[in-house]
Amino acid sequence: MPHLFEPFFTTKEPGRGTGPGLTTVYAIVQRHQGWIEVTSELGQGTSFQLYLPMIREIESGEIGATFNQPRCGSETVLVVEDDASLRRLTRAVLERYGYRVLEASNATGAMQLWRSNMQFRSNYC
Repeated sequence: MPHLFEPFFTTKEPGRGTGPGLTTVYAIVQRHQGWIEVTSELGQGTSFQLYLPMIREIESGEIGATFNQPRCGSETVLVVEDDASLRRLTRAVLERYGYRVLEASNATGAMQLWRSNMQFRSNYC
């Protein structure tokens, strides 16, 4: 439990995947001034409860501008996820909003994709 939110910490068997998933969730929740409560029982499973602060009241005129107009992008996003169904879902959502999506199931595949698509690196130092 003390290492749960560390990058690349995993309890999975070797070859079953690792990743910064919980670290990313933790960072997002912290950024929004929330917290996470975790319960875990051997042989029973693990439960995560995320708590985020309520937003201020929104006047009716703000709702349309805030929630009905999702941002769209034209950038290329590299999605690295070992779960195929989650990877497909992520790709579908990003493509729906105009992003070009490259996907890989592991770090090796991600590095190969990144190297073969270096022309999209123009914004990097």
